[in-house]
Amino acid sequence: MPEPSQNSELTVKPRLPHLASDWLRYLLGFSVSVGVGLAPYLGLVGVPLFTPLLSLIPQTLQQIAIPISIASMGIVAVFVQWKKRDSSSPVEFRRAASAAIFTLVLFITIEVMAVAHIEVPAVGQTVSFAVGFSSPQRPPCENRSRESCIADRLGFDQTVIDSYFGDTQTSLTRLALVLAYIGFMSSFGWMVGLLLLRDRQRTSA
Repeated sequence: MPEPSQNSELTVKPRLPHLASDWLRYLLGFSVSVGVGLAPYLGLVGVPLFTPLLSLIPQTLQQIAIPISIASMGIVAVFVQWKKRDSSSPVEFRRAASAAIFTLVLFITIEVMAVAHIEVPAVGQTVSFAVGFSSPQRPPCENRSRESCIADRLGFDQTVIDSYFGDTQTSLTRLALVLAYIGFMSSFGWMVGLLLLRDRQRTSA
């Protein structure tokens, strides 16, 4: 029989260990499945005679509110599953939950206060730029908002925006956003992993 070629061997995808595979299944369940299941409640799907709370939020904030709501609901789902079998909360689980909540709040704060969101009607999209918490009131953007300054004066060139708002400020904002995002995702994965390990221990016992 002919031996398999080297290319075919390289295309074989390594399988995850059983524990990691279960962790991935748990993680997707508490994130993707929660978001899909709560779509009508969150206002992503129209339901007759039901007005979601999302409709009270300004249109410009809804794109931020929806993913943040899904993330927070994922945390709640993990809490509910944990409390189903154990009314107590070990120190490690409390630490993971506190880290997830703190980094999520930090991410929301930076996103709302240090990121400019500009709607582009021509393409029906919104572009975002990390500009920092302060806005210099100097030409060509005196007495203008960050969004108006970028859309009407600076344009969408990242280098021009950085030079106006300050390279250090915009770089630190991007770094803070990335760290807060990674911190939340890691902390949430930590919570899910602890839940998985506890369920496995209960099953084996």
